[in-house]
Amino acid sequence: MSPQGPEWWKSETSRLKLPSAPEAAAQAIRDAIMSGRLKPGDRIIEQQWASFLGIGQPTLREALKELEFQGMVSKNSYRGTYVTQLEAEDYRKLLEVRLPLEVLAMERAAARMNAQAAEELAALVDSLVASAEAGDMAAFHDADVAFHRRVWEMAGNEYLRLCLETVSLRLFVFSVLDRGSKLHNENHAAAEQHKGILVGLLSGDPAQAREAYLAHTVHYWNVHYGLDLDAERETVGTPDARLNGAPGSSATPAAKGK
Repeated sequence: MSPQGPEWWKSETSRLKLPSAPEAAAQAIRDAIMSGRLKPGDRIIEQQWASFLGIGQPTLREALKELEFQGMVSKNSYRGTYVTQLEAEDYRKLLEVRLPLEVLAMERAAARMNAQAAEELAALVDSLVASAEAGDMAAFHDADVAFHRRVWEMAGNEYLRLCLETVSLRLFVFSVLDRGSKLHNENHAAAEQHKGILVGLLSGDPAQAREAYLAHTVHYWNVHYGLDLDAERETVGTPDARLNGAPGSSATPAAKGK
C-alpha cells in the first residue's frame, strides 16, 4: 500500500469533494431564483429544466424536493412546481415563530460576546452596507444569512439554531426577491437594521440586545412590508429567566468599555 492510500480510497475521496447531481441541480435553480431569472410565482417546468441541466427528470425531482424543504419552491400535485410566493400574511406567520426564537439567540449571543465574534459580525454588517450600495442582491443575501447564522452559533444551542434555520431561510430569500424596484432603498434600510442589532449585541447586555433586536426588526417589517407586529405581543418571557445558568453568561464582552 502506498503512503497516499489505496487507489480506491483516493478515487472515493475525490468524488466526495464534488456535489451530487441533485445538489448541483438544486444549486442551479437556487441561483436562478436569487438572480431574479426565476421569480416568485414562476412555474418550474421539469422537462425543460432537466434538459437544460443535462440530467434526468428523476434527478431533477430530487433537487426540487430539497428546494421544497428549504421553502424555495412549492409543489402542487395537479399544477406542478412553482417558485414560492409569499404574501404579507405568510411573512406575519413566519415572524410570529421567528421573533421569540431569535430573541433568545440574541440574548445568549450578547452574553457570550468576545473580540473575535464582534469583529466577524461587524465585518458582515460592512458587507451588507457594501452590497446594498452596489445593488448586489446575491451578496446581500449571503451576508444577511451569515450574520444571523453567526449569532445563532454563538447562542450555543444546536436545536435553537436548527429551528431558526427552518423558519428563517425563506424569509431571507423572499424578502429580498419581493423588493423589486425598491431593492436599493430597502437593502439600505435592512443594512441599517443590522447596524442597530449589532449595537445591542456588542453591549454584552442580553436585555439591550433583546430591545435593539426587537425595535429594529419590528420597525423594519412593519414599515417595509405593511405588517402590524408588536414587540411585546410577538415575544414571551424575560431575558433574565431564560439566561439563568446559561454557559458563558458571565463572560466579559469585547465591546464593553469602548
